[in-house]
This record gives sequence, structure tokens and C-alpha cells, in this order.
Amino acid sequence: MRVLHLLSSTGYHGAENMAAELIRQLAAQGVRNHLGVFRSSDRSNLDILEITQRDVENGIAFDCRGRFDVRTVFALHRYVRSHEIDIIHSHKYKTNLYAFLANLGLRKKLVSTCHNWLGHSLAMTFYAWLDKRILRNFDMAVGVSNEIVAELKKHMAQHKIIRIGNGVDIRKYQKFVSRHEAKRQLQIGSRHMVGFVGRLSPEKGIDYLLRAVGNLVKEGFDLCALIVGDGEQAEALKAEARTLQIADRVIFTGNRSDTPMLYAAMDVFVLPSLQEAFPMVILEAMACGVPVVATRVGDVAEIIDSGKTGLLVEMRDAMALQVAIKEVLTHQDKAECMSAAARTRTEKNFSSAAMAGQYYSMYERIMGAG
Repeated sequence: MRVLHLLSSTGYHGAENMAAELIRQLAAQGVRNHLGVFRSSDRSNLDILEITQRDVENGIAFDCRGRFDVRTVFALHRYVRSHEIDIIHSHKYKTNLYAFLANLGLRKKLVSTCHNWLGHSLAMTFYAWLDKRILRNFDMAVGVSNEIVAELKKHMAQHKIIRIGNGVDIRKYQKFVSRHEAKRQLQIGSRHMVGFVGRLSPEKGIDYLLRAVGNLVKEGFDLCALIVGDGEQAEALKAEARTLQIADRVIFTGNRSDTPMLYAAMDVFVLPSLQEAFPMVILEAMACGVPVVATRVGDVAEIIDSGKTGLLVEMRDAMALQVAIKEVLTHQDKAECMSAAARTRTEKNFSSAAMAGQYYSMYERIMGAG
């Protein structure tokens, strides 16, 4: 079974992380993976090609200039035909469009994993609308959360929709250094560490986290915030930290590849998002045994059993974040119990091997459908 995975090159975030882990696990199950990444500029992020090179038969960057590049359609068409690809598996709206157009005349199987649709602008709202109509022509659409599945059901036949939650490699995120050692490597001493990992963009609600940290510092807590990732809000968030007078307590790392060590340094992981589907970063933190505070959005409440495996708060509420973080930092016994329960829950329910097994079964089903 030859599967071509298609991704855009906007960065290495949750969708790319999930795709890389899926490719690795599918390779272990005998799938002959190919990977195509759309390169739109010299600044395009092609990290996934290097990360997955051991698990793909071939990785290629397709040049894709402007809003629509017909040359990319033809290049993709030729690649699928010459490499005898059986399934084109696309991620995100842009790759869905090109997969559909490139497959005209080839009749290969089309699969899409739908991670989310962000409607922050008129253009993005239009792209989301167009994407949902293109997906009607696919053999299967995977929703990573209940919310996404519900949205898909409004636009395509239900027998073409399946929910498969994200999963993580449990072994990768088991702590390999102590919290003390991780903090020593980051040169933060004995301060409490509040962490965030993800894209620095409006829907992540990081400004609410900064306000909560600022209030806790005013209360006398000796803590700092570790903000891991990059995005369009990076400079604005740094300015916000200065305004809150906590710039010396907020570490912006940019994108990092050593996230297991960074998680190990955290006393609490916080995801203050305004919009999510099935966030990988929560699974990673839980697998590392880090107490989690998160907003009740998307399928987060299905991952975290509030009070048992983490704490949930409502979005856009810096005070609620502040109270939850304070509870984790001041009740160590409870935090350790939640961490242990979270790690067990992740191992049992959210492994990447189980995720890939569901994808493999889906591939077999659509291939057998003729």
C-alpha cells in the first residue's frame, strides 16, 4: 500500500507533529509512505521532510507559488502516477484542493485529516467554505474531534466520515531528566515554571496566560513562564509581557525540537486556547507527567477529566487560569496524583500506535471498496 501524505509548509505545529507520528507508526505496519510538502517561499518550513526521512520511501517539496499554482497540480499528478500511489492523504484545506485536482483522471483514493478550520478573516472563512465542498469528493474524511465531525456531517455523506483522535509516542515523552535537571539546563534555578507549547497565534489565548502569570507574581509567587513556539503574535506577546512588567520572567524560546526536555522543566502546563480540536500538546504534557491546566474548548474535556487528570477552566478568563495554576503549585500532593493519572490515561487511550492502527484499517477498507 503506497500512501502519499501532503502537507503545507506554514510551520511545524500540531498537525505536522501528528502527521509525522502517523507516518512513523504506519511505516512500522508496512505502509510505503511518501511525503509531499508544498513550498511557497524561501521561508517555508520543511522540517517534516527531515523528521520523517527514515519512515518514507521518498520525500519531496512541491513548489507552490501564489494563491493557486496550476503547475503544482500537474507536478503532483505526475508524481502520483509515476510512483503508483494508491492513496493521497492530505492535511489542511490547501492540500485538499490540490489533491482533488491532481487526482482528476487518476481515480486514486482520497483521504483527508481535518484538524480545524480557522475563520479569523474573510479569506479564511471562504477557504473553509470551499474546503468543505471539496471534501464531498473524497473517499474518507477524518475528523480529529467531535466538533469537526459534526461540522463535516453538514457537508458530506456520513459514511465517508470517521473520527480518529490524535495520539502520541508514549516512550518519547516519558521523562528522561528530572525537573531539577531540566530547570538547571534552562538556567532558571528553583523558580516555578509555567509552560506553553504551540503556535503563537490569537486563537491560542496566550495573552490570558501572561495576565495570569503577572497576577501570580504580584501575589508573591516566584515563577516564570516558558513560551515555546513561534507565530504572528510573537512580538505582540513580548510587548504584552513588558506592559505587565514580567518580561524578565517570560522566556520565549521560538520553535524547539527538544520539547520532552522542556516539558520536564514545567511544574504546570497551560493551554489557554480559545479554539482547539484535539490538541497534541496536552497529550504530550500528560505523557510527560506534567500537571495540565486547559480551557474547555474542542475535545479537551474528553482528554482531561477535570480534578482527576488535570484542571479545566472557561476560556477568556485570566482569573480562572490564575486560580487553577495556583492550585497546582500550592497542592503538590494533588498535582502528583493528577500527573500519575494523566500519564496512565494517555498510555491507555491516546497512543500513536493505536491511532495509526485505526488509519490503517480505514485505508484497507477504502482500498477494498474498489
